[in-house]
Amino acid sequence: MSGPIDCVVAVTYRCNSRCVMCDIWKSDGDRERELTPEDYRWLPTSLRSINVSGGEPFLRDDIVDVVRVMRERCPKARIVISTNGLQPERIEQAVSQMPEVAIRISVDGIGEAHDAVRGVPGAYDRAMETVKRLQAIGVSDLGLAATATDSNVGDVTRVREKTKELGLKFSVTAAHSSPIFFGEHSVERPHTAESVREMADIMRDLLRGWRPLEWAKAYYVRGLIEYIRGRPRRLPCRAATDFFFLDPWGDVYPCNVGGTLIGNIREGSFAAIRRRTWKKVSEAVDTCEVQCWMVCTVGPPMRRRPLRPMLWMLGAKLFGLDTRVDR
Repeated sequence: MSGPIDCVVAVTYRCNSRCVMCDIWKSDGDRERELTPEDYRWLPTSLRSINVSGGEPFLRDDIVDVVRVMRERCPKARIVISTNGLQPERIEQAVSQMPEVAIRISVDGIGEAHDAVRGVPGAYDRAMETVKRLQAIGVSDLGLAATATDSNVGDVTRVREKTKELGLKFSVTAAHSSPIFFGEHSVERPHTAESVREMADIMRDLLRGWRPLEWAKAYYVRGLIEYIRGRPRRLPCRAATDFFFLDPWGDVYPCNVGGTLIGNIREGSFAAIRRRTWKKVSEAVDTCEVQCWMVCTVGPPMRRRPLRPMLWMLGAKLFGLDTRVDR
């Protein structure tokens, strides 16, 4: 088995949002047990993408040191920090000390629509202030990340339009349940014909340009439509092989949805702890019925086995194949 190329690292479970599709904020965060910056030298050097998540990563006073260690350990990895953008000045100060990081600010609607999803009055205005501050200091890999839920149908399209207006990058996911991360949120999972149509419109919009990266995003959104419909994944899951999830206390899981523990970083390298639990973990991955579809778990199989996505992109772009979506 080769080393993993992608991971999500939750550096804290402390959070200042009150999101309807996530329960992390309901925990106490257990700050005392959080890994130290030096603990992140455990990360496999094979990584090419690290998503620094939470909770809210910028609640860590030492987030700059955490990212510095990640950069030193995994110099070839793209590091993306996911944030709710609720602390504009603090985020600006920290990011100014972290060159070459990407920032994705969670925005699930415009104005009060976003505030309602995040459970914080004024959240949208603060997120937009964070955008302006980061643009001012020259952050180039900057974007908005929207989560589609059962209650914000139509708002994801508005977020997409806002990214065009501001010259930002755009990503979208859908609400998932997870016993180790988000909590049980099947009620928030989008499922309506309106949700399907919205994702289909976004998919076709991404295909209109001539940037292959946008076509790849369109392929991802096409798979998201199948997730909304409750259908099987378009690509096989590579969790625990190409991808893993690391929680704030060092526990390692195949992904941020599955709850089968691989081990803890204090027990050895990723390869060592995976070897000890491989039979149990691989069986859990092979029999998983969640059929999740998130950027973090879809990206690795797209990079490892690009032929199927590339053929879809060419067919969809040139001939409109598989772009008509009927409920």
